[in-house]
Amino acid sequence: MEELREDHDDGTVARVAAIDIAKASGMVCLRVPHDTIEGRRVQQVWNVASTTNAILELGDRLVCQGVERVVMEATGSY
Repeated sequence: MEELREDHDDGTVARVAAIDIAKASGMVCLRVPHDTIEGRRVQQVWNVASTTNAILELGDRLVCQGVERVVMEATGSY
């Protein structure tokens, strides 16, 4: 996990995930506030398979993290 510093409130979403979708997998980036240090954010990046079970697990993980918004990028139609 990478720890990042936020110096000001610019209207960003506190708990957000971004997914770069490919045919066989997706690269996920999750950004959430640090548990104990105010003004800090934690970033996690991982690969997720495109299987139904993996996508359902990803959804559960994002819900458990309290993600408020998910954005995606893909070169194809999804």
